[in-house]
Amino acid sequence: MLSFHEPPRGAKPRTVPLHGEFTCVKWDWCVGKRKVTMAKIDADGEILSLEREDLIMRIRKREPTDLSGEDLSGADLARVDLSGVTLFDANLSKTGLIGADLSNSDLTGADLSYADLTKANLKGARLWNANLRGAKLVEADLSEADLWKANLFNTRLWRTKLTDAKGLTKGSFHCGTGKFFQKCKAHEAGYISAEETYRNLKRYFITEGRYNDASWASFKEKTMEKMRLLKQKDPAYIPMALMGLLCGYGEMPIKIVVSSLCIIFGYAYLYYFLKMVTVVSSNIPLSFGDYLYYSIVTFTTLGYGEMVPKVVTAFRLIAASEAFFGAFLMGLFIFTLARKYSAR
Repeated sequence: MLSFHEPPRGAKPRTVPLHGEFTCVKWDWCVGKRKVTMAKIDADGEILSLEREDLIMRIRKREPTDLSGEDLSGADLARVDLSGVTLFDANLSKTGLIGADLSNSDLTGADLSYADLTKANLKGARLWNANLRGAKLVEADLSEADLWKANLFNTRLWRTKLTDAKGLTKGSFHCGTGKFFQKCKAHEAGYISAEETYRNLKRYFITEGRYNDASWASFKEKTMEKMRLLKQKDPAYIPMALMGLLCGYGEMPIKIVVSSLCIIFGYAYLYYFLKMVTVVSSNIPLSFGDYLYYSIVTFTTLGYGEMVPKVVTAFRLIAASEAFFGAFLMGLFIFTLARKYSAR
């Protein structure tokens, strides 16, 4: 089979009906003693070999049961019945599989990147090492599917059914680059749908006992909620953003430690600049280390010893504000730590 972008002179076109709303224009001519045919889809101008066209028609009639290694990229396979079919290492990139039945099919190693699987039935399908990067799985059924080592980075999973699915982890959403700072995410273009997607993933991970993965999904859910509030100019954005900064929405205890250190050093510099601390019954000049110690004592609310704020109302209010932040962050730290490392 030979294919060309343009047929030679003298070739006579003939229009042939194709599946769906497309028509196919074919040209026949001779190369030596061999007859050559080229097919062209009018809708997008792509060259389509007759073997592939014939294969698609046979798939619609459910004739082949083994499509391992077949190249079906970009094909329109909407609502086809591929249940139980072997698609090992098949190329289904950018394929239209809207409403297709892929239940109990073997999609091991298949390339489904950017495929449209809206409302597709993938119940019980094997998707080992399958590439679903950028795929659209809106309202698809992935219940009982095996997603071991499948790539779901930037995949649309809005209202996707994940009941009893196996092998789905945070790592499934890893972009594949970056050793120390891994970027893991589902499709986030729409904040409302992304928020619901991460909420659904959080519930799935909790059900599976994957609490660290559930923590990641919960953090992403709150991040999408924050972005939604910002877009809507909702005043609730301010406390939401503050909680994200201080403790990662209750999912990152390390952020509280960092925030506490920043507050302690920040107040120490403020005390040092204002010279607002005095030593009882002594006029000894204080170093920055002394002010840092005073800030730690104030933050942890241990109680003052020989160092106290000067008898100025503003200085006392500043010290009281640090004590408030200290009590608040210590309580928040205990809550976040318990939430992070205990079963939910």
